[in-house]
Amino acid sequence: MHHTPENIAATPVIYKILSVSSDDQLAPLVDTLTQTPYSILKICRAYERYAPDHSRYTDQIGDEIYRLGQKALNITDGSRPSYQHMIDALCKQLGLPAQEGDLADNETALLNIFTSQRLSSITADKQQAAVNKARQAAAEGASSFFSAAEWPPLAASLLQIAFLRVKHNEVTRANKESKEASSTSAPVSNSDALVISNNSGTPVLTLAQISVLDSDVGWRKVNKDDTGISRLNPLLQAVPGVATAVEVGTSNYMNVIVPAGTELVESVKHGGLIGTLRRIGTNEFAGAAKLDIGNLSALATSGAALNIASAVLAQKHLADISEKLSNIKEAIEDVAVFQKNERRSALTGSTRYFEQIAGSVLSGELSDEVVHVIEMHETKLLEVQDHLSIDIRNQTDALKILKDEEWVGQGKYIKALDEQHATLDKLYREMLLCLRARACGWQLLSAFPGREQRKEDRLKDIRASVLGLLPQGEAAIALDQLLREKIKTVTSVAERAKILRNENALLNRISTQSAIVFDGLETSGNAISTYDTPLSMDLKIEDGIIVATRMR
Repeated sequence: MHHTPENIAATPVIYKILSVSSDDQLAPLVDTLTQTPYSILKICRAYERYAPDHSRYTDQIGDEIYRLGQKALNITDGSRPSYQHMIDALCKQLGLPAQEGDLADNETALLNIFTSQRLSSITADKQQAAVNKARQAAAEGASSFFSAAEWPPLAASLLQIAFLRVKHNEVTRANKESKEASSTSAPVSNSDALVISNNSGTPVLTLAQISVLDSDVGWRKVNKDDTGISRLNPLLQAVPGVATAVEVGTSNYMNVIVPAGTELVESVKHGGLIGTLRRIGTNEFAGAAKLDIGNLSALATSGAALNIASAVLAQKHLADISEKLSNIKEAIEDVAVFQKNERRSALTGSTRYFEQIAGSVLSGELSDEVVHVIEMHETKLLEVQDHLSIDIRNQTDALKILKDEEWVGQGKYIKALDEQHATLDKLYREMLLCLRARACGWQLLSAFPGREQRKEDRLKDIRASVLGLLPQGEAAIALDQLLREKIKTVTSVAERAKILRNENALLNRISTQSAIVFDGLETSGNAISTYDTPLSMDLKIEDGIIVATRMR
């Protein structure tokens, strides 16, 4: 029998996941292996010595799982089957269509088909109990008179391994996102940095000349009448290397960093800024900066650090909003046919207007006329949201009354289920786009002074609307339970898995796009002092003037 052997150069998957699992997480595996006559773990010396401290003998647990795999898959050459090969074989044994090369998807399909509800919608403290029931059901499903007796304990073991990998990947992903959020990539620089400090010695801004290879990617032009980031222009020639570049008429690039958590609420007095040169990467003192007192005076009287830092923050918000609006426009195009043309018009009209005004609003042009139009679009988007809520509710009710016995053949019933779910999928896509557009409008409204109660109330409403869509919310759990109830009469395991796989894709999309909305709501109202990571921005300089910016 052909199989894919485990790569002996790397730690096999099962040993790896077992090594990072707790005693409680290992206990279900140990129970399965010690209760089946097809495993010898119960008479293993390591088990006798260390149980219930299962984490002290994880290799022996892994040995037994792989040995069951050898027997179930009829591998006679003594080689260890790969974990992916065992998962694929289990799918086949259960009648599930395996997605070739997509281990994570196949693991999710196995867990999804046997749990009573989608795993992520179950609270963390109850997930293991749900998986235990799924493991028992998988073991019963894998049992066959014509197949190896090792299949039931192997199926139960593999579902636990799949569950442990899901949990481990969640932790790894969260740690990675936290690490990425707390670090700012260091600019590539061969020169010293200019560090601007206030009169108490606290760094306020760091500027350094850098080399940018992908200079055409992600840049935003700075208008000639810009009064925000252009406040940095008086300081540019104090940065090592910039003056020389200006003399020869070449473009050059600079990076500016506002330190994390900088408190910039005090007005900087004349002469209260100190410039020093520091070695990039080591922060060693490299000399005093030559700051022209006239330029420094102009900088100080304009609000200095507070204004510059605010300008950097405004550029960040502008980049964030522009990216979100661009993504919304692309997503609108992806939704092939909107249920109502007026919905599409409301969404496209709002996003186009928000795009037009984002730059001017975040640079300080705050007219009442613009607020009025933002509010007009908010009203239209609320109408769209209300109509979508009604349509989703009606479509869900239509799914409830769909019955298997109404159809001559089960194929027609399955097709009707697919069509109902596809319609719901499209409605949820539109709802998410609507909420993303509302969030962008709120971000722009937040740039205007006053109206604090209105901002707070709208923020709460958008948050509540998004929370209502999440997989952990009542609506998603109800939809999941409804679909599972409807597919009970579907005899084909493959068809049941397909319907649940489509539902999983929908709920994953809701989670991803909801996170985008929450991120925008969290960051747009923040002052510079609330950021726990540095704000870093690249500048393109021509003739000693900033002509373009790019957020890192």
